[in-house]
Amino acid sequence: MPPEFLVIANPASGKRRGEHLGGDAVARLKALGRGAELYLTRSGGDARARARQAVAEGVAVVAACGGDGTQQEVAEALAGTACVMGVLPGGRCNDFARALGIRRKAPLDELVGILAGHSERKVDLARFEHPGAPARRFCTVATLGFDSAVTEFVRTHRFPIRGTAEYLHGVVRVLMNFEPPRVLLKGDFGTFDGRIMLAATGNSEFYGGAMRIAPGARIDDGLLDVCVVEAVSRTTLLRILPKVFSGGHVRHKAVRMLRTARLEIQTPVHELMLCADGEMLGSTPAILSVDPGCLRVRAQSSNDQV
Repeated sequence: MPPEFLVIANPASGKRRGEHLGGDAVARLKALGRGAELYLTRSGGDARARARQAVAEGVAVVAACGGDGTQQEVAEALAGTACVMGVLPGGRCNDFARALGIRRKAPLDELVGILAGHSERKVDLARFEHPGAPARRFCTVATLGFDSAVTEFVRTHRFPIRGTAEYLHGVVRVLMNFEPPRVLLKGDFGTFDGRIMLAATGNSEFYGGAMRIAPGARIDDGLLDVCVVEAVSRTTLLRILPKVFSGGHVRHKAVRMLRTARLEIQTPVHELMLCADGEMLGSTPAILSVDPGCLRVRAQSSNDQV
């Protein structure tokens, strides 16, 4: 018989926080008399593959223990299945957990209580499509332009600092050589054609650990919230960025907030890369859309969240 719970932990997440938290959660579940196993990932894509295997085995709950990249892989595997996802925030940013109201610094008993409880939500995942490539799903925010370049910089450079501080270091490094690209965006809002600093498409509000780039984005409303920052000087962008933590950037005249169920992205001059959940998605041209309510997650209902 398969275990009731499978905890897939990324040992590289959060200075091994993912591995330790995953092991502690499994031990606590077993102490409660629940069947549980721990699986430690070995490489990129391993969490996705093991989660798919767990679905085939009939595991009831698969918990992703790590950062947003690990959550993304497990969510992709469980989308559209009867298997329920659990979330143990063991990474640097944990933006998907934040969207679900699951606190990174919550005590173990609270996290296991959510995992072993009966409160469940159906949430959306966003879909990325590029011609000739397999579709991908993501949980939080897809980045394009400046913030995508920052995400890639952070992903490929490791520093002693982590989370938001690491992201802000990447901002300064990338900004020195960044040139605003021209993009064409089409959606329910109409068409936008112009040069941008960034276009962040949110299935949820936060990225980079605590940066509220898409205020009002909800993980269960069937829509994407797109934050477009038009081309501005480097000095102006540095003035805008601190306001992202509170969501106050939306009041700047260079910022547009758009809402759509489907977004078509073209970059006439050259291909640009998109990132989401701290990982690479693919390049333009691209279509972003929503798979409403496709993922079952152990979490408080949205009405219960503070």
